Amino acid sequence: MQTADLERTLTELDHARLTGLLARMSADGLPPGVEDTAQELLDSVVTVPAQEIDANVVTMRTRVRLVTADGQDMAVVLSYPSESNAAAGQISVMSPLGLSLLGQRTGQSVQWQGPDRIRHEAILAGIDYQPEAAGDYGT
Repeated sequence: MQTADLERTLTELDHARLTGLLARMSADGLPPGVEDTAQELLDSVVTVPAQEIDANVVTMRTRVRLVTADGQDMAVVLSYPSESNAAAGQISVMSPLGLSLLGQRTGQSVQWQGPDRIRHEAILAGIDYQPEAAGDYGT
């Protein structure tokens, strides 16, 4: 789904919540490829306590800026599926874009296949807000 030189990192709380979410959503059925991609990601990430996550890592509810391969700027918030609203820039973590962003660091390239079935690529140009960096550890 994406190419990265660094391992992805999640907070222990995000990992636990997303593992539970994936189990619940799998029972209801997920789009082809999403379940496997999400499970592979959750199985391979490094987890750290929320207080130890670097401020340049995309966690749940992080607001990020992307620059696409054609120079377009995008601003999105990584959201839980129940909170997602693509028109408002709230992207579900269980979408191809959401999964490509989760645990990534600023400066990295992310790739995903959109609903248009076209492969997209962008650079994670910046993080405008990360809950943990703002002192919100989700407890």
